[in-house]
Parts: sequence; structure tokens; C-alpha cells
Amino acid sequence: MSRSSKRGALVPADRNDPGDLRDLRDPRDPCPQDGWRKVWHRTVFAASGLLRRIAAVLGLAVIALAGCGETSTTPPPKPKGAAVAAEATDDDALAGRYQAAKERIAGLDPAEAMARKGALNELGPDLREIAEKAKAGPLRANASLLLGSLYEMNDDRRSAIAFYRQAADLLPAEIEPKRVLALALAADGQFQEAVTLQQKVVEDDMDDLASWLILGELHLKNNDKESATQAYGAYEVRRKGILDGLVLHNESGFAQGPEDRARCAFALAPASDNGTAMGLLYALKNEPDPKVRIAIASTMGQQHLVGYQKGLEERLAVEDDPGAREAIEWALAEIRKDPVDSRPGPAPEIAADPASATDEAKAPEKGDAAAKGAKASPPAPP
Repeated sequence: MSRSSKRGALVPADRNDPGDLRDLRDPRDPCPQDGWRKVWHRTVFAASGLLRRIAAVLGLAVIALAGCGETSTTPPPKPKGAAVAAEATDDDALAGRYQAAKERIAGLDPAEAMARKGALNELGPDLREIAEKAKAGPLRANASLLLGSLYEMNDDRRSAIAFYRQAADLLPAEIEPKRVLALALAADGQFQEAVTLQQKVVEDDMDDLASWLILGELHLKNNDKESATQAYGAYEVRRKGILDGLVLHNESGFAQGPEDRARCAFALAPASDNGTAMGLLYALKNEPDPKVRIAIASTMGQQHLVGYQKGLEERLAVEDDPGAREAIEWALAEIRKDPVDSRPGPAPEIAADPASATDEAKAPEKGDAAAKGAKASPPAPP
């Protein structure tokens, strides 16, 4: 598996290395879940879902543009016409044109139909040329993704899918183009292929809770209730394991180190059920490391649950770390701006007992607290 298909990808040493692919989800992207399945409707069918996918494409940086043009070697003189042709197809020049197109699209107002159409007419030919002529596969893939997002923005789903598919074919070891393609296929009603791709997405990161929820809903849309049951059960197994990784202790203290606990807190953002909410409140009150408190507050702010306010305010009153104070203040502002006053209930009725989840989902991984001798259950939240 490519080193860039997990979170925390390394910055590539050269433009031919796709190592700078980033996770498609903005860690502060507000996507509160009012239940297990709402992530699907917010991600695929709602208008904000298209904007999220477009933002995701804009967030990808497959090649390191900063490294372009660093060499001081002067090429031998060429005839004027040849020099112009070489410059036009040189990857450094194409990368600059790609970056300019990306910045132009980032500034678009998706609500303005004329602006969307104008951007496609203006930037489409340039991006198509980059996708066809760049020597570096990652640069071609990036241009294909960006062009696909332009077509999707203009309600041409089939053309968007074609370019997303081209990007996935150019970088078969990378998961992010597959993630975008799966959602576009689902939005177009092509559920069978979307399921196949989404399965690869969850296999790439078994702790990606939102992707498990999407997989379950895709199975339902594909009239496969049994597979949906397994996906929701796998989600529950992973959710519990991640929550355990955040709060459980063993004989020597926390079962996980602070870095892993912070990752667990961030990973819980799609889970706004009552058990997770109580666990986050307990962790915020008792967590000794400010980095982990920052992660907990960030997840609370993403979920927007009104029930977090009191716990956040109490923690803020005694918080002495500047970074944690800032994160808590941000979370409170997010909740006040868009409060979700809900009482998250149990799993949807289709969800199986976690014991019926797939063996893959039950297998302990590096981040699982159970793999490090954690106690069977955390102290009861206050």
C-alpha cells in the first residue's frame, strides 16, 4: 500500500511521487450527525455534499509544486519555436497552470450558475490539456480530479465520473481518487460499483467511521440488507474500539499514548450517539494532556451537540493551556452558531449485533486499546 493512502502522508520528494495526497475530510468540517445514517444524506444527496466533494478535490495536492524550477542548470539554446513548444508542455509550466486553475475554482460561488458555466468554458480546455500532456501521472490525476469537479459543479455527472475514473486509473495505489469516484457514482445511482470502491476505502482505513456509515447506506441503496447489516455492525465495533482507545487505562496508566488518544478523539467525529458523547465529556474532564483536549474539543465542535456546552464551559473555566482554551472557545462558538439539540439514540434497527461484524473489522490494529491490555471498561462518566 502506498505510504500516502493513510493519514499523515509524507511530503513528496519530487513531483512524480504522489505522497502528498491528503485525507479528503477537513478535520474541522462541520458535519454533525443526528443519527447513524445522516452522514450519507449530508455527504451524497444534500447540496452541501457536492460542495464537500469539490472542496475535497481542491484540497488534494498530488505533486509538490514548491519543488518546481529549483534547478539552476541552463539548457542549450533551441530554436524559438521549439522553445515555446517545450515550455508549453513542460511539467513545471503545466503545474503552474494547474495551480492557477485550482485557485480560480476555489474562489467560485457554486450558487452562481453563470460563474460555474464560465469557469468550465474558461478552464476546462486548459485542465484537459494538462490531464493529457503532463508527463507526471500525479499531475495528470490532479487535473482530472479538478476537471471532474467542474463538470459535477455544472450538473454533468457522467463527465465528472469519467474524469474521476481517469484519476483513479492513473493512481491505482491511491485511495483518495477512489473515494471521490465512489461518492459520484452513488450520486448517479450506480450503487454496485460505488459499493465496490467504498469497500476499498474502508479497507484502507478501518477506523474511518464515516466511510463505514456510507458503505452501509450504499448497501441499502443497492438492496443488500445483509451486507448493510454487516457494515453497520463493523462501524459499531470500530466506534467502541476507538472510544476505548481514548479513555481506557491499564496498570501503568492510559492504555494509549497522547498522540494515539488524540487520533482517537478526532476519529470519533462522525459518531454522535449518546455513548460516544458521554465518553467525550468524560475524557474532556479527565484528560491530562492538552493535545488530546484540543482533539476532543475539535470533535465536539464538529458535532455541534448542545449537550456538550456545559462540559466545555466547565473545562474552559479551569483550562490553563492556550491551545486548548482556543479549541474549546472554537467548539463553543460552533455549537452556538449551529446548535444540534438532539438526544442521539441507539443504532438503526437494521444494525446487527457487533458480534456479526466482519472478521476484518474485529481484528485489533495498532490503535486498538484492547491490543495493549486495557481494562474491560472505562470508569463511568460523571
